[in-house]
Amino acid sequence: MKFNIFFIFILLTSLSYAQSSSPYTRYGIGDLKYSFSARQQGMGQLGVSLLDKAHISTTNPASWSDFNRTRIEFGLAYNGVSISNNSSSYYTAETEIEGFTFGFPVSSEYGIGIAAGLIPYSRISYKAVQNYQSSDTLISDYSINYEGKGGLSKLFIGSSYRLPFNFSIGATLDYYFGNLNYYSTLKFKNEDNYTAEYNLSYRPTGFGTTIGFISSNLNEILKTEFLSDVRLGGSINYISKLDTDTILTTTSSILVDTIAQSRTKIEIPLRINLGLSFIIGKNYLVTIDYSSQNFNDYKIAGNKINELRDGFKFSTGFEFIPTQQLGMTFWERVNWRFGLSYEKTPYYFRNTGIDQFSVSSGLTFPLGSDNSIDLALQYSLRGTTENNLLKENFIKLNLGISFGELWFLTYEK
Repeated sequence: MKFNIFFIFILLTSLSYAQSSSPYTRYGIGDLKYSFSARQQGMGQLGVSLLDKAHISTTNPASWSDFNRTRIEFGLAYNGVSISNNSSSYYTAETEIEGFTFGFPVSSEYGIGIAAGLIPYSRISYKAVQNYQSSDTLISDYSINYEGKGGLSKLFIGSSYRLPFNFSIGATLDYYFGNLNYYSTLKFKNEDNYTAEYNLSYRPTGFGTTIGFISSNLNEILKTEFLSDVRLGGSINYISKLDTDTILTTTSSILVDTIAQSRTKIEIPLRINLGLSFIIGKNYLVTIDYSSQNFNDYKIAGNKINELRDGFKFSTGFEFIPTQQLGMTFWERVNWRFGLSYEKTPYYFRNTGIDQFSVSSGLTFPLGSDNSIDLALQYSLRGTTENNLLKENFIKLNLGISFGELWFLTYEK
């Protein structure tokens, strides 16, 4: 049954692109995806320094050194957004498949774990209409409909290893692919004038890597009584220049014509992640994380984009982890989470940076000893109505399912 769910999920993930209808995603590679995990969504999305037996982190491959079960995970998300300017607002929502991962331990003694998966890296999704008044009496007033969809996805496989003094490292081989599609439709109010459509499509492909580390328990050095686990973590995500097919197509009432076709490069800047985590007492986990990506260095066909800037994300999270004991009720075994984050997004318009503030919460419901369902709810506020810009209010609901099994074990005869 689990294999059937896993196979169907792979097919759906490879075919699904959701639309969040945010016009800001018109620029660059769209909104960045930091994590598909409902657990990490409930704690601010990063969790760079966490060693977690019950989940597969895609932020830092060094975390896989703590695997003790074979795990299969996948997630779904409901994305709703209210967009407003100085005079009007509207609400739209979509449901999307976030991705899937598969991981298993090879050696608990040496911290060797292997994981693979297919997850989103970015998403482009917007719809907008701009109306124009014609100054030519022969041409009626007209409007231009702008629409974009697609994004980048990442297929990865990697491994971890535990060095002396319980210092963990990990690395992945990543393959990036996707479609960045931009549509423009020119419509006249007078039906005697013909409608024209333009479709600009980029199809990037290429390789990259993510390299990370997680320190040993630093409380063995600090020797504080109220902390039981203190760890530092970091990871670097590098993407090579992506080979990109570019196609520009026009459509009119007479014909469909491909007027330009070429091959170019997309350069995505390095992403650096840093994190600190510690447990207060035995049940209260706290995370503090930082992620930085300099999109001022983003280039397509060797050209920078003026509407992009260097960005970063800062988040902090809290989780209550109950001590497992015999005779506990269902609700006594539930993990509770809370997170806050501030993001300086890469978007920059009319001398105004687009910043985002988010608050999140989450729960983990146990399904037996090694399986769980994770829920996360996130509310985000982005942008401003000043300078004729847009203000966005996001609601995101994440559902994650994690299966744990004892596979690939050898027994002495």
